[in-house]
Amino acid sequence: MESILDQVMTSKHMDNLKNFNPHQILEKILEALAEREQEIIRMRHGLADYEKKTLEDIGRKYNVTRERVRQIENSSLKKITKNFDQTYLKQVEDIANGILNEHGGMMSEENLTRELLVIPGDNSENRAAIRFVLNQLLKHRFHYVKETPKHYNFWKTPEASTDFLLDTINEVRKLIEEHDDAISLEELLPKIQGTEFYSQNDDLTDKVVINFIDITKKLEANPYEEYGLVEWPSIRPKRMNDKIYLVLQKEMKPMHFTEIANTINKMNFDHRKAYPATIHNELILDKKYVLIGRGIYALKEWGYKPGVVSDVIEEILEKADRPLSKKEIIAEVLKKRLIKETTITLALMNKDKFARDEKGRYLLKKEE
Repeated sequence: MESILDQVMTSKHMDNLKNFNPHQILEKILEALAEREQEIIRMRHGLADYEKKTLEDIGRKYNVTRERVRQIENSSLKKITKNFDQTYLKQVEDIANGILNEHGGMMSEENLTRELLVIPGDNSENRAAIRFVLNQLLKHRFHYVKETPKHYNFWKTPEASTDFLLDTINEVRKLIEEHDDAISLEELLPKIQGTEFYSQNDDLTDKVVINFIDITKKLEANPYEEYGLVEWPSIRPKRMNDKIYLVLQKEMKPMHFTEIANTINKMNFDHRKAYPATIHNELILDKKYVLIGRGIYALKEWGYKPGVVSDVIEEILEKADRPLSKKEIIAEVLKKRLIKETTITLALMNKDKFARDEKGRYLLKKEE
């Protein structure tokens, strides 16, 4: 099933995109240039099947200086804007402008590229063509805001207000901090809709909120598609112990330590590989994890208690405050331990802890 993010990233400008072919447009644009100029532009910007090259690399190929390559590149770009059919450029401008306005007037470079390529196809050839047109031929129409410690690269229309972006992010961050835990979009969006800030801003929609979250570096989603502050261990876990806890918490079931290691590696939190032996050591040393079977661990917060099987039986009998049959004890122990019934039967044979009444039921042995 599509996630909410996938759904809101689908543009309403599908009709305009149906006949949109970035590679074809690029070829038409480059027809204004001589053969060598075309090749230099393709190499300089990694267009079509060409690998992106430095000024030095291109200079060596043509036996000219890097400054001469730069001059050819600049003059070629000027020639393009003067001589090719402007309707092609207008098509890209109109589509990009419509998509940006639909998303609050600004969008991360990655998401704008994805939206423009919904119909044509998201491949390296089309991506290079789109980015060339935006960065070199439409930079006068849209503003490119470079990455900072607070946000990623993004494109914006001249009319779009960055204050609106910052205010929205602050409101979302405030709600997440109040929630005090990672939160899914399904839970987060209704909370935002209920704020005074949301009701006072007609331009604020779910699509805009999600898009702005994607621009900021303050908020992020973990691999379970839950959002929170980037510094939270539940969002960007750095220690192996944080990853173990998050996996168990989200999988919501006891797991073997090898399964925990495999899940951590599959979720790809970072580039550090989780090894079963390392995971086992972490589980053994931390009291918030309880061994409930052979190599199988659960979270203590789920109600599991540490100790051997006889300790578990002892606690069950204490809480029951009455003799219990063997069947009743087995049923209760299996709620807390993943073990064989024979193991429970053997533990019940501990005469120092357990006694039996006239009906064969078990009770705690009284201290003499």
